[in-house]
Amino acid sequence: MSDGDLGAPGQPGMTPEQIAYMRGQQDAIRRLTTPRMTVFRVICGIVWGVLAVGFAFGAVYNLVHPNIVQALFGVVFAGLAGWYDYRIWTLKARRLFLII
Repeated sequence: MSDGDLGAPGQPGMTPEQIAYMRGQQDAIRRLTTPRMTVFRVICGIVWGVLAVGFAFGAVYNLVHPNIVQALFGVVFAGLAGWYDYRIWTLKARRLFLII
């Protein structure tokens, strides 16, 4: 066995079939690990976006009326909902939670 038989795809000693097989295996692994933009993901993104905006409006409303503690809760929840919404749209969220 020569040194070329043990290397990465494209090295001397590998047949075109072996190179194609290695590329197919890499594509299969990549396809299983990357999430896709599905209808459910879009619905979750819209719902979480609406929640973030709603919490933000609630925080502003509570700042206008002297409810500082409730305004802080609104800011925190708006930030968390917005952060999760960002993760949904950028395909970083692995588990999708739908709150209705």
